[in-house]
Amino acid sequence: ALQTLEPRGITPEDTVVFIIGSVPFVWATIEFWRRIAFGESFGTGKDSVIINDTSGKRKKPQQRVLGQDAITAAYILFALAGASAVLVVVAGVDVLGL
Repeated sequence: ALQTLEPRGITPEDTVVFIIGSVPFVWATIEFWRRIAFGESFGTGKDSVIINDTSGKRKKPQQRVLGQDAITAAYILFALAGASAVLVVVAGVDVLGL
């Protein structure tokens, strides 16, 4: 016989798993933008990089400096991540009937 799959909706367990799974991404986002705001480097040793979206002057000679193209790529990637988060909220509202 053909089985019909009925959606179960969003359970409290689903919500908890989603929130716990989102924590590392929220933390990484905050850390990323904090490092840009204060001009801190990413990486370690010779591979460290500074994203500098203004003058492009190096703070330390051994570090590479990424310019406006890197900051633009970051804005695009975070905009896509934000759009995904909005879709999750819209889907949740739709499923819960709010």
